[in-house]
Amino acid sequence: MRIHWTALVFSSVNSAVQLLVPLYALHLGYPGLTIGILAALPSVANISLRVVAGRLSDRHGETRVLQAGGLFYLTATLGLLLSTAAGLAPFVCAQVLQGVGRSIFWTVGQAYVTKLPLERGQHLSLFNGATNLGMLLGMSGAGLLVVSLGYPGAFATVFLLTLLYSTLTYSLPPLPVPARMEPAGRAAGGWAAPTLGLGPLWLAASCSFVSGGTFALAGSFYPVYLAQVGYGARSIGLLVTLLAAGMLGISFVARSLIDRAIPLGRLGVTFIISGGLGLAAVPIFHNWLPLAALLLAAGFCSGGCSLVYQLAVLRHSAWHSRGATMASVGVFGNLALLILPTTIGLALRWTSLEAALAAAGLFIVILGGIAGLNIGRTNPLAAVRETIPVEGSADGT
Repeated sequence: MRIHWTALVFSSVNSAVQLLVPLYALHLGYPGLTIGILAALPSVANISLRVVAGRLSDRHGETRVLQAGGLFYLTATLGLLLSTAAGLAPFVCAQVLQGVGRSIFWTVGQAYVTKLPLERGQHLSLFNGATNLGMLLGMSGAGLLVVSLGYPGAFATVFLLTLLYSTLTYSLPPLPVPARMEPAGRAAGGWAAPTLGLGPLWLAASCSFVSGGTFALAGSFYPVYLAQVGYGARSIGLLVTLLAAGMLGISFVARSLIDRAIPLGRLGVTFIISGGLGLAAVPIFHNWLPLAALLLAAGFCSGGCSLVYQLAVLRHSAWHSRGATMASVGVFGNLALLILPTTIGLALRWTSLEAALAAAGLFIVILGGIAGLNIGRTNPLAAVRETIPVEGSADGT
């Protein structure tokens, strides 16, 4: 489907940019706090506009909003290219515009794919597989682009790929709106309100935070840490790519997890705590093999968290408010993108980078423990399904 190709290209571009930005800032000689602020800038726009993007997609349709998001991201990558000659000002503007583009795609794209008429979790498995494969390609390619073309050439390549992504958004067909819209798992009938209660909300928010937190570390201080211990741009790109490879791995087992009816809460808490322990252990090691194993495992757990929070929204939101609900939960992932780089950047005034990264991982472990307190209020993974009326059926038009 076209949305999956669109997701593949966008994720490739977005992941490459996330890796290039901190490496370029380090190349320019910016201190740790400045790097943290630059990495967190997209989240400012993300947090401010994500719910707005969700509501606009509910009202005007997903395809129109995705097209606007493609234009924002295209302008952002043009700003990154100009920053190689014009300095910090276009760099800052590009990061803010990039946040607008990110907020639109992740919110509206996820809402779009949850409305596709495929069985159970198949639509999310395919979408997450495409985005994770794109992340793998983007992160591995970013380091190679820097080594081969330098930063101006790397940003020019990213701009051309973004142009392709923006073009693909215009090929997406609008989704037909069913006569009846209902939250998954409910009896058919009328316009029902979302049922995202305390337990599912905390679980979805925690998983969203962890998923965003992994992106935040991969796009801010993991490259800086790896550079400090002696890795070059190509090696950094390959190591950080293992996070994406782990995330891609969850796509191959998603359907199996759904079919086995593993409780959603237990699965989410396991992913959160395991991922946090892996992230906390990364600064302990300098050698390639243990770093590779930890980053791969942490990426797998982060991908699992992303799947769980999307499934929770699918299970507990109505069709007509899916975009707004997805946006509200996704804000917690944006908070991670804002909080973690900025906090680590500030902490470097008083402690080492290794200690700050370990503390971030332990914070995620504590978050998972709190989520576990609400585990009894969540619903089984097998309940995640949605009946969508099709044209010509008794419930459709």
